[in-house]
Amino acid sequence: MIKKIRVEEALGKPLLHDLTGIRKDGFKGVVFKRGHIIKEEDLEVLKDIGKENVYVGELDPGFVHEEDAIKLVAGDLAGLNVGLSGVSEGKISFISKKEGLFTINRDQLKALNSGNVYTFATIPSYRRVREGDLLVGARIIPLFTKDEEVEKIKAISDKYGPCFNVHPFKKLKVSVIITGSEVYYGRIKDMFEPVIRKKLRDFDHDIIGIKKCPDDMTLIEEAARDYLDKGSDLLVFSGGMSVDPDDLTPSVIRKLSDQFISQGLPVQPGNMLTIGKARGAYLVGVPGASMHADFTSFDIFLPRIFAGLDIKKEDFVELGEGGLLNH
Repeated sequence: MIKKIRVEEALGKPLLHDLTGIRKDGFKGVVFKRGHIIKEEDLEVLKDIGKENVYVGELDPGFVHEEDAIKLVAGDLAGLNVGLSGVSEGKISFISKKEGLFTINRDQLKALNSGNVYTFATIPSYRRVREGDLLVGARIIPLFTKDEEVEKIKAISDKYGPCFNVHPFKKLKVSVIITGSEVYYGRIKDMFEPVIRKKLRDFDHDIIGIKKCPDDMTLIEEAARDYLDKGSDLLVFSGGMSVDPDDLTPSVIRKLSDQFISQGLPVQPGNMLTIGKARGAYLVGVPGASMHADFTSFDIFLPRIFAGLDIKKEDFVELGEGGLLNH
């Protein structure tokens, strides 16, 4: 049975949970750990951090302490390249073990946080992280909970699997096709090549080639097939992405794709981003906005491609909220 007693009555008894506080020297954190045996010299320290009463005793059968409750479920939720800290103050942290792209199963996270006991606070999904970065802070709200609450979380894990993953970036072979007769014939200077090189430099890659093509669907298609034959993992197209009659790039991507994913998405700048997949390679049509704006729809999906994620139509639809960038 758990008892709340005055600190003076707790001499010789173990604390039931971590006690935190702010000391005179400015320290903020755990002052006494769970299981600490209270001694005479601790009394003044306890009062200095505002503790007139403490919990002592043991939990009744069928109940689980906060630290045990979070430890019992955390391992099932930590997936690829995600490690766990020790438990302190009833909390456990999920830590990145590698550089990569952090992802969350959002339906699972909602289910985990839908009860009145467990809480999982995370950084946003699809954020680029480094080794050692904090990803998730987890704890339960009460000091202890029923066994059945632990089992509810375990059942969610059994249904979905690990909730939190870090996907390491892969080295990709990249090809670039710059379309537009005005660029091909030298009427205007190409501005896309330096932009795409800048965006790629944060990722490990080899550029197979960069080719300029006029507004000729046959020539664009031939260039793309040639780069696919040479083993491109990512084929980036620029130019010809609007709805003008001379803009052919989306049609080429659609024709070449084994899996056409989407043309257009609720993100500005970069509404007209087009993505398909052919022979396992991503074909990405990049709107002209990428030459003028620092961050566009292309920058949202480029890390996902280098992380080897399977991009789906649903990934585009969910971007509407927050899709107005650079504002």
